[in-house]
Amino acid sequence: MHQRNERLINSKVWNYLLPGIMMSMALQLGNIVDTILVGNLLGTDAMSAITLVLPLEALIQLTGYCLGTGGSIAAGILLEKRDKEGASQLFSLTLLITIVVGLVIALAAPFLAMPLASALAKGGNLSTLAGHYLFVSMLGAPVIGVGLLMSSFLGVENHPELASAYLIVSNVINLCLDYLFLRFTPLGIAGASLSTVLGMLLGMAVFLLYVRSPKRMIRLVRVKSLAPLTTALTSGAPMLVFMCMTVVKTFGLNEIIIRFIGDAGMAVYTVCDNVLMIVEMITAGIIGVIPNLAGILYGEKDYFGIRALCKRTLLLSAGTTVCIFVLVLIAAKPITVMFGVDDAALSSAMVTALRFFVLSLPAYVWNKFLVAYYESIEESKQASIITFVQNGIYVLPAAAAGILLGERLGGTGMNGLALGFVCSELLTVLTACVYRRLKHPGSDFYLLPEQTGTCFDFTVKADMGESTLVPKEVRQFCLDHNISAKQANLAAVAAEEMIVNCIRYGGKTSHWIDVSLIIEQGKMLLRIRDNGVPFNPTEYEFDSGEFEIHGIELVKAISSNISYMRTMDLNNTVLEFDI
Repeated sequence: MHQRNERLINSKVWNYLLPGIMMSMALQLGNIVDTILVGNLLGTDAMSAITLVLPLEALIQLTGYCLGTGGSIAAGILLEKRDKEGASQLFSLTLLITIVVGLVIALAAPFLAMPLASALAKGGNLSTLAGHYLFVSMLGAPVIGVGLLMSSFLGVENHPELASAYLIVSNVINLCLDYLFLRFTPLGIAGASLSTVLGMLLGMAVFLLYVRSPKRMIRLVRVKSLAPLTTALTSGAPMLVFMCMTVVKTFGLNEIIIRFIGDAGMAVYTVCDNVLMIVEMITAGIIGVIPNLAGILYGEKDYFGIRALCKRTLLLSAGTTVCIFVLVLIAAKPITVMFGVDDAALSSAMVTALRFFVLSLPAYVWNKFLVAYYESIEESKQASIITFVQNGIYVLPAAAAGILLGERLGGTGMNGLALGFVCSELLTVLTACVYRRLKHPGSDFYLLPEQTGTCFDFTVKADMGESTLVPKEVRQFCLDHNISAKQANLAAVAAEEMIVNCIRYGGKTSHWIDVSLIIEQGKMLLRIRDNGVPFNPTEYEFDSGEFEIHGIELVKAISSNISYMRTMDLNNTVLEFDI
């Protein structure tokens, strides 16, 4: 008997991995280099001012991130159920809301930017710098929101490479304009914010490739109802909690750090936060594969595929985290110099704090993985709880306690702040584990439902020699589960014809074919998934002048229903047989 293997899923992981990492690197590297340029060209105060307004920057990004994440996950599940109209309604509605919210924020910029910045800085030296940066960001809210939303939907629409291309192009433009504005114009810190908005606006030229793509399944349609918004908000609840808690966390940390450690503490926190962005550059790109694939696999009830996906992403994330951990321990001093810190005492304090801070990385990456995974399999409550305790419950008390303890022991409190982050992440891991065991006793972290019905799952090579073995195994499985000989023969013939079609016309990209046969609720479902060239059998029309054998016509005749969808950039065909 053939056995199901992980090769086809792993090939998709690699296909999505590079665009995901490039997208994450473009996004995070832009922020990091932005901070480095500001620190070196405008000074430490300007660098700290950007960190000071991060909670308000998160609010500007909130709609695009949340509706993009939740909407794309929900759209992926709808597409796997063959509901293109529902997915298009969801996309159109979330895009409309993102634009409207962005315009409201932009209109409020002249009235709210400076007062908000002054409140954050407590009227101190950083308030004017923060206000100028925030004002331009608020004006660019519609552009920022739409860019983030589209990046999420492109992944589930078989175009992860375009999502990464958009962010790469945007950030290359951003960094070039950054240098020009900061070095050669009087714009000051406002130039850094303006370059970000212009980069995201000009990068939208990439979306034209998506509009013209033949693989596109979602269309811009007239919005008929607000009902799809509920689905998007449910799937995006963990991201909404994350963004809201990020605002609370950054507000709280800014208050604690300014009050107890001062501007020097804010500089230390800025560098630590940028090191965390370095970690996210790669690990977030790896973990980001999960929302693109897990929701689709979950919709198909392909639990084997979900486990294979998780194992691969965890292995890659762990290896990357270890490498970064070692690198920061060794190169802590050059990292502080890179951010323009030239004060010897401050640099020394940063080095020690950084080496404590990196101890939080393994737990941080594990928590990020759990959130991405749970929101993809409709376990939004579990994901939201992890996000809530990580960013809203533990980090502020842990940071304050760490600073006070560090000062009481005769230090500056900076090391205590770093250790507070470590404790916060470890407590989050413990809380997530305890909650899962209480809510789902005896379950592992996958939290997958029991497989309904009877399933025969296997993988074959895209090779004609293998195709002759498939009908024998399908027929025997049917007979072993009390399916009549006639129906068993029909299923075997259909499986052989579809496999032969995949092998014959799949092209050079076709290497492996996953086959699932499921018996449940009076039906037998035969699912064929392959990585060949796009081919929709439901649209095929027999041409007697071109082919002598018309197997697809035969399959259509003997099955009660046939459906097709190009998801995960794979051909997914499902045949139904009434039993």
